[in-house]
Amino acid sequence: MHGRSSLVDFLLTPGFIAARDGGAREISVSLRVDGSCRFCVDRWPWELETWLTSQEVRTDKEGEPPSLGLWQSPFVDLGILCALSSPLDVSVWAQGDTWCRRYREGLVEQGHLDDTAPRTSKSGLCITFTPDASLFEPPPCFDVPRLRERIEALSAFHPGATWTLRDEATGTESRFLREEGLADLCRDLAPSPLGSQNPLCFQAKVGKTSLQLALVWTEGPGRGVVAWANLFARNDAGPHRVGFRQGMREAISARLARRGVSARARRFDATALFEHLTAVLHIQVEKTDWYLMTRERRASAEVQSTVTRLVARWVEQALVEDPKLEEFVLKVAGLRSR
Repeated sequence: MHGRSSLVDFLLTPGFIAARDGGAREISVSLRVDGSCRFCVDRWPWELETWLTSQEVRTDKEGEPPSLGLWQSPFVDLGILCALSSPLDVSVWAQGDTWCRRYREGLVEQGHLDDTAPRTSKSGLCITFTPDASLFEPPPCFDVPRLRERIEALSAFHPGATWTLRDEATGTESRFLREEGLADLCRDLAPSPLGSQNPLCFQAKVGKTSLQLALVWTEGPGRGVVAWANLFARNDAGPHRVGFRQGMREAISARLARRGVSARARRFDATALFEHLTAVLHIQVEKTDWYLMTRERRASAEVQSTVTRLVARWVEQALVEDPKLEEFVLKVAGLRSR
């Protein structure tokens, strides 16, 4: 079940990028009774022959190296999906042209492919794959709760696109449309009623690092920090989480210093500060900046310092602009208002 669901994961990233970069508004995943999965987006922003051609090696007009399409696409995991599927059908249509191909175990299958992909737009993509029965144990089922949670998060990273997950075996369907992105997800995750308080939302790009953040404090216990990196959940003690916590401490300390509180009195228990907090954070960095190997420690330190600097600036400014919120935050941190 986990392995089959991981194959669906390979398609969710290009779906997200089609929405973010190509203006796709509808992304759907259908888990079918026969054990196959159909993935569709309502807009295809890339050239067909440069992205999906597999066997026909081509050379770019400007002298770029040859491309193998599906295997050398921006999303190389699709090559893995293709190799582990039997069959995998691809249909793409744009500007009156249609491109169809069937693969088995990574190889193009010769012969005509009937195009049965549903079409609700002038351009789009539909990929239908069946996990190879010789590699995956029966029964042919997917981890629906895990996929629902994954799609729920992706829908928040780029607002305005509708994500649909259908499970034909049970006849259930889940739809996610986040008009306010991470703010909507933060509201859903916050375990206490928010009242009139809306989540604080921030985003910025520094060099090759992009950061999105939504957070809210509540009277009752919060959910804590829920984090993603490069579209995947990362709740380990990575540089994103360390930087976030350090940035929060610096913001509170800066506000106390502005109030004339001595350095000794500015010490506080950060645990109390985070007990009433619900925060959702998404960071995008180059892959080489993420792994904490010896040669990458410097890069990870740079990511951490970037997050610290941004969070400290954002939160301090938010407290300056909302004195009532500042009083509440200082209270839950165990600090007397001055």
